[in-house]
Order: sequence, then structure tokens, then C-alpha cells
Amino acid sequence: MPLNSRLLGLAFASADTLVEIDGGGRIVLAMGAAPCAGHSPEATWTGRSLTDLFEARSVERLEAALTDLTPGARSEPLDLMYDLGRGTFRRVRLRLFSLPELAPHLSCALTWLGQPFALEAPQPTEMLSRDDLLRQTSGLLAASGSDAINLAFVDVTGLENVEPDRIDGLKAHLHHALQSVSIDGSSASHLAGNAYALLRRDGDVSVVEDAIHNVAALEGIDVGADVRQVNLTNGMDRHATLRAMRHALEVCITNGALDAPDVTFHKTLDRTLVQMDSFRAMVKARDFALHYQPIVDLRTGAVHHFEALARIPGSDGPESTIRLAETLALIDSFDLVVAEKAIQQMKSPGYGLTHIAVNVSAGSLDSDAYGEALLRLSANDPDIRRRLSLEITETANIADLEGAQKRLARIRKAGFRIYLDDFGVGASCFDYLNHLTVDGVKIDGGFVMRACEDEKSRTLIRHLVDMCAGLKLKTVAERVETGQVAELMVGLGVDLGQGWFYGKPEPRPRLEPPAPPVAARRRGAVESWG
Repeated sequence: MPLNSRLLGLAFASADTLVEIDGGGRIVLAMGAAPCAGHSPEATWTGRSLTDLFEARSVERLEAALTDLTPGARSEPLDLMYDLGRGTFRRVRLRLFSLPELAPHLSCALTWLGQPFALEAPQPTEMLSRDDLLRQTSGLLAASGSDAINLAFVDVTGLENVEPDRIDGLKAHLHHALQSVSIDGSSASHLAGNAYALLRRDGDVSVVEDAIHNVAALEGIDVGADVRQVNLTNGMDRHATLRAMRHALEVCITNGALDAPDVTFHKTLDRTLVQMDSFRAMVKARDFALHYQPIVDLRTGAVHHFEALARIPGSDGPESTIRLAETLALIDSFDLVVAEKAIQQMKSPGYGLTHIAVNVSAGSLDSDAYGEALLRLSANDPDIRRRLSLEITETANIADLEGAQKRLARIRKAGFRIYLDDFGVGASCFDYLNHLTVDGVKIDGGFVMRACEDEKSRTLIRHLVDMCAGLKLKTVAERVETGQVAELMVGLGVDLGQGWFYGKPEPRPRLEPPAPPVAARRRGAVESWG
């Protein structure tokens, strides 16, 4: 085989199209693959200036590379945009080489990237918020039938190196490009920083990568994209998937785990679905216990009622499990079983006069289901309703305060008492007090623990007690762990107290004669809550 043929074969092995230009930059030889029909290098390029083939920003970069090239050297690869006319382009990677014996002629090797595309001027594109993305996902999952729904994560790299005066224009192009390759052209979301997510039906992530690279090449900016994709409809329960997806997204974003979102998200999603099944099974089997801690009258030391505290197998405390159940909209069934167990305890021999409070997540008040089930559960025993209180926790926010007030009013009318738990810790506590009719508030243990040393905490408790007295509400101090704290709460006017000074949570309410008044009691040692 002739040497020239071998050299030509080797050249085409590393490039699609070969070009030679003269000292003035005009094409004297062109051969190889065309970017598309009607753009044959041999027939249409010869005699034209090399720079005539590209759009304006690419020309600037090409001219700079031509100026910097020295004899015997090869340029860095240039990602340029070949202009096909009528607003259509194709990306191409070009290398220049200056062979001294051919000077001033230069050799060019071109490799075509992606497919031809039309790049419209970006219109103002509003990206979905995370909540909007979840709502969009919900609608698509409900209507998709057997169609695949994929969630693609996109990490745009290199944005930190873009000049400040160009970043807004580049992001406008990026947002437009991401929306254009999402479902219905409107399913892309900005998650955080340079991280995006979009819903797609196509399993080929190269389409998303090409969209980003096309924008980068047109802008003449060196940015890239790392794209990972997860199938949301591959044998999963779709309602469970949506709830778990919300949780997995929040975990990934909060923990900064978007560097490998396909792996991290998928693992979190799978783990969450397993936890959902485990939680449902635990609730169905009633496979958890309640322990009961006394709440006493601070002036007499007499037990007023007990709080039922959940003890969940395999966990150090119920907080994380409860928060997960709230996120996954499973909390109302758990809260109802807690009430059921407490009622069973109240009906046990010897406990006919016992009063008990159970926790109710704010999430359980977002619908009528919990209240209706609670009324059915206690329908045959009105006395139970007078002896069972509900403590509304603020680990989840109440979405509809007006609706929650109507539900609570019906529960109170039936005889139940309502307390606001951990008052003072959440941003919504005064909003709740303003909108919800309740019987009392429990002062957060953090304020109570600091009150002995901190004048501000004492002032806050004193004003809260005065306000509650004006509203005819009971006040309960949490985490009363020493006699000193108990005496201080009495001095501040608090009605009831709860903490290790009066008793730890136990498997059954401790039925004993009333404790002596605080003044007669010895100050106890501080015990850790563990």
C-alpha cells in the first residue's frame, strides 16, 4: 500500500474531516465527512476562508489560535460551532498543526460532535422550584401508564470561571437548553448552586450533555456537564416513590451529596422505600411501646396527668422516625395507634381515673382522617375523651391553619383537651396560638433549663405565663430536673411541671400517693436525658 494512503488512513482514524489552509487562511484542500447533507468539504469549502465556516464567537477563538500557533506545534483542541445557516449549527472539535516543511500552510483535523441543531435566542425561562418539580412528577407518574419517567441530575461545571458580565447571559442559554430537553419543555428545576434536575422520558443522557455543550460552544465558554439519571417508574409504587423522592432530594441537597446524585439519590430513595415498608409494618403490628412520664401540679406535687412517650425498637429515640413518617405522610396512622394504646392503658384495671396526653403531629391535622378516626375510637366511652389530651408537636408545619382549627374545635367539643407542645422553639408557635383554640401550652425544655442562669429566659417565661393566664390557658414546664428549677417555675407562675425531678418515663403510669409540695422536697441531682 502506498505511504500516502497509509498516512491518509491514519489521519482519518483520528478525525472526520481533513483541511489544509494557505498562509492567508484560505482552504486549499478539504476531504472527509460532511457535517450534513449539502455541506461537502470537497465541493463547498475549497477556496473559502476557514473562518467563514463558523459562527462569530468561534471565529474569535479560531483566529486567536491561528495567531498563537508556532512551526512544529499543534494547538489545543478547540470546540467550535460550524454554521450550517438559517440558525442551525453543529459542534466540531478542531486541531491545528504547523508542519515546518509545509509553511506557511497549516493542517487542520476536524471531529464532528453531536447532531445538527437549531439554537433559538433564549426566551426568559423560569425554572421549576423543588416543590413544583415534585408536583410535576406527581402528575406525570399518575398519567404515565407504562411510560418511563426518568429524573436526570445535571451538574454544570466551570461556571465559576465565567466572567461576571457574561454569567447571566450564559445561564439564560443553559436554562433554555435544559428546559428544551425536559418533558413538555417545562420540567427542569434548579436544585442548588450549579445543580439542576429535569424529568425526561428518553434514557439517553447524551441528549442533555449535547444541549449543554452546544450552549458552551456557541458562547465560547469552557463549561461542561456531568449528567446522571434515575428511572422513577421501574417497578416502584408511584405514590410511595413521590414521597420518598421528596425525602431523598432533601437529604441529597442538605448533605451536599449532589456530586454523585444518581448513586446517592438512588440509594437514599431505595433506603427510604424500605423504611416506609418497615414503618407501615411496625404500625400495623403495633410493634412499639409507650412509656408514661408524670406531669405534676407544681404547687402540690400531685400528679395531674401522664404523657405517653413512644419507644420504637431499634432506635435511640423516636424523633428521627417521627420526622421521616411526617415527610412520607405516614404519621396520622402512627398517631392514631399511639392514642389506641393509651386508651387501652386507661381502660386497664386500676387505671380508671388516670389522665394521659399523647403527641399528635401537626401533619396529622392536615386532613379530617385523624380526628374522625379518634372520635370513632372513643365513641363508646365518653369518659375516655375527658381523660385523654392531645399535644400538638411542631416537628411538621400545619399547612392549613383554618382547616386545623375546625378539626381541633370538633375534637375539643367531644371532650378532649389540646396542648401546644415545645412552645417557644418553632417559628410558628405564636401563629398557632393565635389561630388555634387550645387548653394549654408546654414551655420548651430549653428555656426551662436555662432559666436558672439566664435572665432573658426567665423574662420570656414570665411574659408567656402572663399571656397564657390572660387567655385562660394552662402552662406546663418541660425538663424540670432539679428542685431549684421546680421552685423557679413556681415563682414564675407556671402551673404544671414535667421532668426527671418528678419521675422518669416508665412502661406503666406509676400510681402512688401525691408527692409533697415543692417547698418540702429535697433538691435532687441533675440527671441526663440521655
